[in-house]
Amino acid sequence: MDTQPAAINRLLLRGVLHDVSPLVARVLAVPDDLELTDLHEVFLAMLDWDEDPGFIIRIHAQEFNSFRRKTRGRRLRDFQLRRQEKFLYICDTLDLWEWELRVLDVEPVEGEPVDIVCLKGCGAAPPAMCGGPTGYRLMLKRQQAGPGLTDPASISAGVKVLADAYQDELGVDLPFLEDTLHKGWRSIEERLARSGPLTV
Repeated sequence: MDTQPAAINRLLLRGVLHDVSPLVARVLAVPDDLELTDLHEVFLAMLDWDEDPGFIIRIHAQEFNSFRRKTRGRRLRDFQLRRQEKFLYICDTLDLWEWELRVLDVEPVEGEPVDIVCLKGCGAAPPAMCGGPTGYRLMLKRQQAGPGLTDPASISAGVKVLADAYQDELGVDLPFLEDTLHKGWRSIEERLARSGPLTV
């Protein structure tokens, strides 16, 4: 007896990126037979990211990631997602970009392929490998404030003010703090140079 192929549904998903301002969100249509690994590839393409440090998906109190064998072959339809259900997708296991994905609709489809389409969105995607939400916020702050924010002389002057006013109270290694600030802001400058001006 022939087994009929399972009917395919079109899932409308709304993804909102956590801990980023202004809002970054996307609405996309995907087939429910899409594998989790392919969903990750869709997001990488949508964000225009070449690097792929892996992903994590937490759905129905289960965790799947790009490093576990049990993730292979798992499809969205395996979870029988319903309207308004949410799950967490973490893109990039280094920078930990967290997307909350909500099912806006489940549409039955008969006899036609389901194209993967980004239907609409708002907010520019952060650049790849920029240090996650914290690194991205610092890059935006530096871009808005101008080069004076990371000027070495200004940083040293600020640490000196702290040293003069609170040396005994702070109880921290101020030279180490100064060196850390210099290295941190230098890293931000390098990331901005690689990515070019940020669009928000």
